[in-house]
Amino acid sequence: MIASSPQQAIELLDRAFNERDVDTVMGFYEDRAVVAAEPGRTVRGCAQLRSFFERAMKSGASATQLKTHVFEADGVALFLSRWTLDYRESNGTVPKRELVATTVFREQPGGGWKVLIDNPLGPLVLDA
Repeated sequence: MIASSPQQAIELLDRAFNERDVDTVMGFYEDRAVVAAEPGRTVRGCAQLRSFFERAMKSGASATQLKTHVFEADGVALFLSRWTLDYRESNGTVPKRELVATTVFREQPGGGWKVLIDNPLGPLVLDA
């Protein structure tokens, strides 16, 4: 799936994540992308990203964007968002976390936008 803008990429990526479609989610990340998995821990590259997303999907996690903004220059975009993460804890409760994300997209040579750096935790990474 090719996204015509970073905003569209996030919309399609969130839809795929919420539908538990790991293959489509992976299609929105560059092969050497890096994601902040938790404060102090990153995952990189296709194999680690796939494993990370599969675990998140198995937990029943879902994402909803609340407010977004994109800065774009010369084929690179910084995507900022306030979003919620719903997931199921081991005791069965479903807490809702509100987070602030920063994501760097790069326009692809063949068209479309993909994630190069994804920090869904925003400033929480500083707590590592």
